Amino acid sequence: MTKTPLADRIFPAAPACGRVRPAFLLMCLALFCFLPAAAFARPKQVVFIRYRIPPNHFTSVVEEFRAGMTKRGYLDGQNIEYVDVLTRSAEQDSLPDVISAIKKYKNSAAMFITCGWVSMEARRLLAGSDVPQLFVPVLESVALEMLPSLTRPPDTNLSGLYLMYPPEKILRLARLVIPALRDYAYVYDSRIPADLIFKKACEHLDEPGRHGLALHYLDLAAGVEKVLAELRSRRIGAYGGIIGAFKSRQALRQSNIPVITSFTLDIDQQSIQQYTANDTTVAGLFNPFRYCGAQAAAMTADIFDNKRTIEATVPRPAMQVAFINLKNATRLHLPVSFDALEAVDLVIK
Repeated sequence: MTKTPLADRIFPAAPACGRVRPAFLLMCLALFCFLPAAAFARPKQVVFIRYRIPPNHFTSVVEEFRAGMTKRGYLDGQNIEYVDVLTRSAEQDSLPDVISAIKKYKNSAAMFITCGWVSMEARRLLAGSDVPQLFVPVLESVALEMLPSLTRPPDTNLSGLYLMYPPEKILRLARLVIPALRDYAYVYDSRIPADLIFKKACEHLDEPGRHGLALHYLDLAAGVEKVLAELRSRRIGAYGGIIGAFKSRQALRQSNIPVITSFTLDIDQQSIQQYTANDTTVAGLFNPFRYCGAQAAAMTADIFDNKRTIEATVPRPAMQVAFINLKNATRLHLPVSFDALEAVDLVIK
């Protein structure tokens, strides 16, 4: 009696299948080879690190970035995943949160998106790695603390979007709006890193950059009441600030002194009137953060698509908007010339 092979006892159709199996396997192999590599790759991880700056904590940066990446074919949960780290405050006590996030995700992130001054701490921790980092956004002066140039390829793993709030532009606007102005105060909080960096930029201005104005530096760390007293005693004609001045704006408005300033807030053209209503803000500059998020998405998608390396990605300026609040100027009995109105992008009536 002929003994039936074990394979035939387990798979009775084995002889027939044997003729089909090689062709089937070849077909599977061909299909495997021609599938795109992305079909087998892990999703690219993008880590946001942002802090609690009013009013929205860089929320529009995150929203616009994700929308931009979706348009470029990066779908959340499929070929991209997001981690969103919101630190405990806008001040230096949030540094442990930044350090912890970098350490936790450094080995898995394909891109770090760092918002505001925390970018400097992240840069210190990522400088020696090959993980790309985009600052989205930071003050121009902060960007220049991290990179030697904003107009050439960085030749390193860092790039991003910078806000153009040069003190010279603020003082030029102040002089244009109030031709008789002599004394301008920069109101800052020495406990806030971004305020200190902007103060340094003010201190480095040459004489032409000051536009004939005497600059005074008033520190909110000494208390709002002391700053109010100094505003009056020094006969300040206008003042401005960054984060600390905005946080104390309701108390500072008691001075009834015109504010000509930079808003480093998440403000767009539609909401600037809301943020300057019923106070003493007469003029200033702001950069819509949504624009920054959209630009960062375009830069990141190009890097992920291998169209450009992070080392060749030149930093980009944000979209700057200059405005005058004619309503507040009228309430302060401050005449504004036609030349000043023509020099800005937006007039609030």
